[in-house]
Amino acid sequence: MRVALLTNALTAYMLPVYRDLAATPGWRLKLFLSTQTEPHWGDAWLEAYEEGRASLDVELVRSIGFERRQLVHRGADVADRVSTHVPWGTFGSLRRFRPDVVLSAELGARSLFAAAYAAWARVPLVLWSHHARVSADAAAGARRGLRRRLLRRADAVIGMGVQTREFLRGLAVPDADIFDAPFSHDVPSYEQALGGLDAMVVRHGLRGAIRAREHVALVAGRLVPMKGILPLLSAWARIPDELRARWTLCFVGDGPLAHAVRDAARTRPGEIAHLPALSPREMPAIHAAADLHIFASLGDPWGLVVNEALACGVPVLCSRLAGCADDLIEPGRNGWLFDPRDTSKRFGPEAMAAGMRRAIDYALARRTDAYTASRRASAGPSA
Repeated sequence: MRVALLTNALTAYMLPVYRDLAATPGWRLKLFLSTQTEPHWGDAWLEAYEEGRASLDVELVRSIGFERRQLVHRGADVADRVSTHVPWGTFGSLRRFRPDVVLSAELGARSLFAAAYAAWARVPLVLWSHHARVSADAAAGARRGLRRRLLRRADAVIGMGVQTREFLRGLAVPDADIFDAPFSHDVPSYEQALGGLDAMVVRHGLRGAIRAREHVALVAGRLVPMKGILPLLSAWARIPDELRARWTLCFVGDGPLAHAVRDAARTRPGEIAHLPALSPREMPAIHAAADLHIFASLGDPWGLVVNEALACGVPVLCSRLAGCADDLIEPGRNGWLFDPRDTSKRFGPEAMAAGMRRAIDYALARRTDAYTASRRASAGPSA
C-alpha cells in the first residue's frame, strides 16, 4: 500500500515516528515536505532533514512560504510569528506517486490540496490536527469554516489528545472518526543519552556554567510571548525572598524576548540565568540537571518540552493552556497545573507563587529522598 504523508518539514523528534510508520509491513511510505527547515529552527533542524532524507523516502514539494502573525490567545492578545506554506506542487507530486491513502498535517492550504487530490483519485483522506483549546478559539470565523469543510471531507482524523478531541468535536467530527496520537519526544535518543549520564556531574556542570544557586528551575524553548515569559518573570519575583534565595530560574533558548531575560539576569545575578538555544542532543543533560521545569505557555498546541522533562524524572509546573496539560500532567504526582490568564484572586500572582512554592518543596523533598535511597543502597544490607 502506498501512503503519502504531507507535512511542513522534518523535525528530529518526528524522525522515529516516521521510521516506525515506514517499517509497517506492506506499506510504502513517502513524505512530501514543503520546506527543508523553518526560519527559526536553526542548523539542528536542517540536520534532521538530511538525516531523514537518508533513511526515508522524501520529496520536497514546490511551495511558496511566508511568515505571518497568528493570534494565539484572543483574550490576552498574544500572537506568534508562524511560517505558512502553500505547497502548490502537491497535486502533481501525488499524481506521480499514486498513493492509496493521503495523510495531511494541519488544516490549511496543504490539506486543501490533499483533499482535492483524494477526491479526484477516489482514495481515503486522513487529516492530522495539531490544535489545542486556546489556539483553536483564537482562529477567525473564516478559518474555522475552512477547517469544518475540510474535516467533513476526511475519512479519519488524527488528534493529539484531550484538547484536540474537544476541538474536533466542536467542529462536528464524530468520536468514531478521531484517533489519538499524542506528540512524543525522541524516546530512544533520550534513553540513550540519560543512560550515559552521571547525574551529579551533570548537575554540578550546569550549576557551574550558570553560577547557579542550590536548586535550578528550568524554562526551555523559544523566548516568545506565547511561552508566557514576561508573566513568569513577574510571578517569580513575587516568591518570598527566603525561598528564592536558594533557587535559580534558568532560561534556555533564543527569541525576541531574550533581551528581557538577559536584562533580568544582569539585574538579578544568581537568581535569573540565560543560556542560548542548545541542540536536541544537549537537552537531555540540561533537563536531568534541573529540579523543576516550568512551562508557562499561553497556548501551545502541545508542548513537547514537557514530555522531555518528565522523561528525565523532573516534575513540571505546567500551564493549563498547553495542549499537553490534560494528557501528561497528573497534579500532585508528576507536576501541577496553573492558568496564567486568570487574574482573579484564586488564579492571581499569589496563587501562582503558592503553586511554585508547592512545586519547589516537592522537588526538594524528591531530591532528598533520592539521595537517602542512594546512600542506603551504597551502604549495603548491613546498613
